[in-house]
Amino acid sequence: MWITKLKLYHNDCPIVNRCIKFNLIVLSYPSIWYERNGNKYATTICYFQCSDEKAKKAFIKDLRSDKRITKVEVSRDNFVYEINLGKKGEHVMLYYNHQIFFVKPTVNHFDGHEYWEIAAWNRKILEKFIKEEEKHMDGCEIMRLEQSDINEIRFPVLSPSLSKEQKKAVEIAYKNGYYNYPRKITIQKLAKFSGIAKSTFQEHLRKAELKLLPIIIEENIKQ
Repeated sequence: MWITKLKLYHNDCPIVNRCIKFNLIVLSYPSIWYERNGNKYATTICYFQCSDEKAKKAFIKDLRSDKRITKVEVSRDNFVYEINLGKKGEHVMLYYNHQIFFVKPTVNHFDGHEYWEIAAWNRKILEKFIKEEEKHMDGCEIMRLEQSDINEIRFPVLSPSLSKEQKKAVEIAYKNGYYNYPRKITIQKLAKFSGIAKSTFQEHLRKAELKLLPIIIEENIKQ
């Protein structure tokens, strides 16, 4: 099995541009695309990896205001949208084929890029897809292209039940480099950003970590 990780950018992406605007991360699975009356339509399934309710609501409101968006359905942190690409619009899924499958969900990052991890039985299939992306996207960087085994594939798991405060604590810690090595920020400063006492913030963060760690450990044991 061959796997590639791509760092993609196209300047008219309705999701990534809003991730930049509202400073959040959206996970997604491109679904289908079809053509009607000469126009191309694409549907994408998305998940907010974010605890900021205000930012998520603003994101959806802004998405709905986009004249290209024909349908939007929202349920908690999940949403599905359809976009009318017109006759000449660009979309990664237009160059995707059914000999390719996803290793992980696509990450739409506030740094302005989409990160795709996909696989195929044959290297040439991935190379052909990459060439199409390089021609049609505004940016396409190959971060990885190598032969690997089935341990690379990850089934989506149910998110642990984090409280609003726990989810916010993990998000703030991650975005500000608390989990980097060496750490870029202290608990004291994170608590200050959150506007709560150090002990309260630390409690939210530790409880969240205790819920997340079993999933992380299980994933590493599988490897």
